[in-house]
Amino acid sequence: MTDKFRDDIQLAKACSTNDRTAQRALYERHRNALYRMALRYARDDAEAEDFVHDGLIHAFAKIGQYRGKGPLGGWLRRVVVNVILQELRKRPEITELDRSVEPGVEPEGFDEDAGAIPPATLHRYIKELPLGYRTVFSLYYLEDLTHEAIAKQLGISSGSSKSQLSKAKRKLRRTISTHHPHLQRQKK
Repeated sequence: MTDKFRDDIQLAKACSTNDRTAQRALYERHRNALYRMALRYARDDAEAEDFVHDGLIHAFAKIGQYRGKGPLGGWLRRVVVNVILQELRKRPEITELDRSVEPGVEPEGFDEDAGAIPPATLHRYIKELPLGYRTVFSLYYLEDLTHEAIAKQLGISSGSSKSQLSKAKRKLRRTISTHHPHLQRQKK
């Protein structure tokens, strides 16, 4: 990577003038983190790559809006997440979320069992969740969004967000207890 673009603001300014060297530097600097984040929402590796590609195209078009308040990587992450959510909203699994609301469901804290699972295994279990559950779970726990923010991002009610999170956690608990019964015995 070139030293020419050490500073986020310089890099963003150069990218805004369609400087291909700057765009390549931005891509090289942030692609791995963006890809890991996109995997949380994608069905597979190829879809995660598509999400990052589409997100970066959008980011390059909007890079002039980056003002240097906070790291460029955080700004890129937000842009890519928004592109991913726009794509997910088009899917029937997401548009059906509001129809499956359980009245009065309040999600409790995520089981401590998850902390005893190797991260790669837990990530695999999360990827196995249905798309709606996985999306809400990822936005709540990994992106640290509130139910109100999730509802706004996905075009659903906050009650639906709470319900989907509760269902995701229940399904994860069942998966964990099936594959790791020793964790359930330790709790008693």
